[in-house]
Amino acid sequence: MIDIIRGAGGIRGPVRKTITYAAGGTGANATETDIFTVTGDVIVVALVAFCTTNLDQSAGTPTLELGVNNDTNLFVAATTATAIDADDFWVDASPTEVGGVALPAAFKDIVVTDNISCTVGGTNNISAGVIEYTVYWLPISSNGNVVAN
Repeated sequence: MIDIIRGAGGIRGPVRKTITYAAGGTGANATETDIFTVTGDVIVVALVAFCTTNLDQSAGTPTLELGVNNDTNLFVAATTATAIDADDFWVDASPTEVGGVALPAAFKDIVVTDNISCTVGGTNNISAGVIEYTVYWLPISSNGNVVAN
């Protein structure tokens, strides 16, 4: 367990990014979208993905995974996008967590050097929906930083 002291050198954040998924952009199949730009080395103290509007599709079965540029499912493996509904915390491949959930190990105390991103896969685009991503973090290297894209 990490002993964390809040203050000037303590936990940074929250840093938030809201993504509206649409077929022609962030919801396009085979599209990786950077959520947070990571500089240097950081510890992701906590990452929270909260759906505010149901994810939808026009046809087929799109998936969504959450990770970093070189490990696109570091946090969550491919999840059927339409299973991610409003008021769900997206913390696993079978999202049903409404109202509260214990943050799983994959969402806390993770060391990263790549941008945090989401990737659309499956057989079609995500045509609608909104997820708010929030990260709390600590720098490891002198240039460690996290900013929303």
